[in-house]
Amino acid sequence: MTSIMKMFPAATGVGRELFKASMIAVFVLPERGLDVLHTWGQRIESRQMLGHIEWQRLDDMGMTPEDGARESAKPFWRA
Repeated sequence: MTSIMKMFPAATGVGRELFKASMIAVFVLPERGLDVLHTWGQRIESRQMLGHIEWQRLDDMGMTPEDGARESAKPFWRA
């Protein structure tokens, strides 16, 4: 952030905070949004796979078939 601030010396004083907030909105928030989408995609994929695993493998993982069914039925946005 400091290197960006050096590029815009006019962004000082009160305008500096506004400039920082706008840079965060432009660069950081989209990255966080992409991280959330990536996490959701991983959850969808892993829960679909979990729904098709045989009970013997679930047992190896320390889960009952009911645990597997409950986890695979959770919506992707829930951890």
